[in-house]
Amino acid sequence: MLLAALPWLQGFEPVAETDHASRGVVDELAEWQPSDEHCAASAYGGLELVANLAPSTGDERVLASFTQGLVVLDRDRHAIAHAPGFTCQGSADELVALAAGDAWIGTPLIAAAVTVGGKNESVTWLTLYRLGDDDELVPVFTGAVERHLGRTTRTGVVMVFPGGLVYRQPSGATSVWTYDRDRGRYIDHGGSPPLG
Repeated sequence: MLLAALPWLQGFEPVAETDHASRGVVDELAEWQPSDEHCAASAYGGLELVANLAPSTGDERVLASFTQGLVVLDRDRHAIAHAPGFTCQGSADELVALAAGDAWIGTPLIAAAVTVGGKNESVTWLTLYRLGDDDELVPVFTGAVERHLGRTTRTGVVMVFPGGLVYRQPSGATSVWTYDRDRGRYIDHGGSPPLG
């Protein structure tokens, strides 16, 4: 399935996705982490989605912004997991999109796409998170999926399948990753070098 908000992520079965920013999300996140108003990404607001991510019954809310990171709230508004924000690097900094769903590894995942850099050079990164046991959102995979340099844009893709994924970098290099349940993350098994 192709996600409209995350075209670089294929095979992921979403239960929720968004790329519509809201200033209200940033204000609500301030309870856990203040926003960095000096960062260009602060102007875009934050993203919110609702999905069943935890073993308990009911849905959780995910609030996210570039500088404040991600927070997962239970139905009583208690933070059950969080991940730190991203480092400001330039005028193109932005939390692009957020999704939650199934990547066929036995636990729900949150996918976040973030662009960092400036007008002439920027990179979009895709990170997949799972809920950890210690109130952390644990990154299980991170990879560049789009690279802008001047007027040239190169894209990559992450294709998930039961128990693993294939990652094609914007350079064309391709690698196969499998999900290691003991480590709680995807492990790179190598692959082909970039084309030409």
